[in-house]
Amino acid sequence: MSLEQISIERIEEIEQEREQTQLDPEFQSWMTQLNIGRLCINRDGIVKANQMMEEWKMNSLNKTH
Repeated sequence: MSLEQISIERIEEIEQEREQTQLDPEFQSWMTQLNIGRLCINRDGIVKANQMMEEWKMNSLNKTH
């Protein structure tokens, strides 16, 4: 399933679930034990920028036709 097929509401739900997971002390402990905390990358900005570009493209196409 591509990002375009996921609704904005579902993306927000996924972000909330991810935040809850990251705040879980057991998850934080697991991350520390595996020494993978330094490998996590926050992709929120990239995802939102891609969404905005797709919306802009769709709006631009709709206005020109």
